[in-house]
Amino acid sequence: MTDEVRYRLLDEPILTIGDAAGRREEQVTLPALYAALVRDAVGDFPALRPHQRHVWHAFLVQVGALALHRAGLADLPDDAATWRGLLLGLTPKDADGAAWALVSPPARPALLQPPVPGGALADFKRRLDTPDALDMLVTAKNHDVKAAVVNAARPEHWVFALVSLQTQEGFLGAGNYGVSRMNGGFASRPGFGIAPPGGAGSRVVRDVRRLLALRSRLLEEYAFFPRAKGVGLVWLEPWDGAASLPMSRLDPFYVEVCRRVRLVADRADAAVHAVATGSKAPRIDAKALSGRTGDPWTPLMVDGDGRKALTADAGGLTYRRLVPLLFPSPTDAKAPLRAPLQECAPDDASRGLTIIARALVRGQGKTEGFHERRVPVSRTMRRALGPGAASDAAARVASERVSDAGTLGGKVLFAAALTVYTAAPGEHERKRDDETAKRRAGLAVERLDAIIDVRFFVDLDAELRVLDEPGAAERVRAEWLLRLRDAAAAILDDVLAGAPTAAMRHHRTRVRATRRLAAAFRRHFGERIAAVVDADAPPAATTP
Repeated sequence: MTDEVRYRLLDEPILTIGDAAGRREEQVTLPALYAALVRDAVGDFPALRPHQRHVWHAFLVQVGALALHRAGLADLPDDAATWRGLLLGLTPKDADGAAWALVSPPARPALLQPPVPGGALADFKRRLDTPDALDMLVTAKNHDVKAAVVNAARPEHWVFALVSLQTQEGFLGAGNYGVSRMNGGFASRPGFGIAPPGGAGSRVVRDVRRLLALRSRLLEEYAFFPRAKGVGLVWLEPWDGAASLPMSRLDPFYVEVCRRVRLVADRADAAVHAVATGSKAPRIDAKALSGRTGDPWTPLMVDGDGRKALTADAGGLTYRRLVPLLFPSPTDAKAPLRAPLQECAPDDASRGLTIIARALVRGQGKTEGFHERRVPVSRTMRRALGPGAASDAAARVASERVSDAGTLGGKVLFAAALTVYTAAPGEHERKRDDETAKRRAGLAVERLDAIIDVRFFVDLDAELRVLDEPGAAERVRAEWLLRLRDAAAAILDDVLAGAPTAAMRHHRTRVRATRRLAAAFRRHFGERIAAVVDADAPPAATTP
């Protein structure tokens, strides 16, 4: 091993970017990357894995905002030389760029690697030879995403693995603590934000500007942050594994680390590997906050008399989960609070915005899936995502649609499918296993919910566009319900075709199931639909 400084991101072209046209790739330094992002000349990061997308974006935004704030600048420069000076300005004790390098002497900081007091790595006994072994995915069963397979790793793979580990990892056994920016050790760090038209750079620029504009608000809402001289890059602080940093020492834009890890390079071929050890305490003392750290991409949920960071679950980012997060009622004290960078700002584009929601779901000693959802924002929906009456109306309509979808699935289709799976028994006939029948009927409801999920926000937008037209919103809702009724009827046909039943009962089962579907639909929705449309007429198409 060597104590030299190697793979300096400020001076070596380590990071691969694809151009906006998708025609070529090139390797750039970190300052050159920022310059390209400002010019919106970055199409993608080919070496970036899906679960690393949010934290890499967050890293670029937080570092960029810190650099501009410390330099007293309001806007982002578009040249690499200026960015190099700004980044070095964040690490004044490391003018040679060691704090931005992958490998540096253990007593000095390296990228997302705190200095080791005394400079000895004797306690760092766990060796990790590949970046994906260092990364935070739990792949013990080697299913889907394979473990430790990036054997021909380039330096940038280690960069992305470090960002992923140090800024979104959770608790994984004694000595392995998680990040402060989530609600508990088995939670997740969500990423809810708005992307303007353009590429990766347009979103980074937008979020850096918004974060700078939000700084005074964050300082007011999170009074524990110091007004000045807070620690921004936590990896610059030496860490012996025993002491925790209080929130009162951190800058609101802080980039944290949660694990004691160092990268080292062999003398012969400069091949990189990692060594790691545990800690006796978390790096940041934030357990009592339940993730309320001012993370600008994290929505907050009600928690008793207070709030806690959103924790995504294995169910993913379905429309049911997203509606209260995207359209919280301004008049409901128990409604979620949108993430600050999820809110539309006055200077956001009037067209072409997209809501991006991401979450890597963690469990106890396992990974339960990466979820990403993109919701196009029309001009109508843009108004609904801001403050005022439009937001309240959108929250009401979206919530009603979720309720209607639940009724149609749980009380209309479920009842009809249950009739099929119990074979519509008559008097004195044996009933089938009710629990098995309920489980099978529930699968039919899940199919309908998946159909609703695909177009939910497009259909919601169709109603929001006509809220001010007398009778138009009721008609749009009714036509939507009729389309869902037809989808439920098609699913019921599949259920009838595949359900095991005696031939002598098949016709009776079909008749009773279809009648039950129609009767339940009329009972729950008949009056509303009859008031505005002919329920027997084919529904009109809804324009996306």
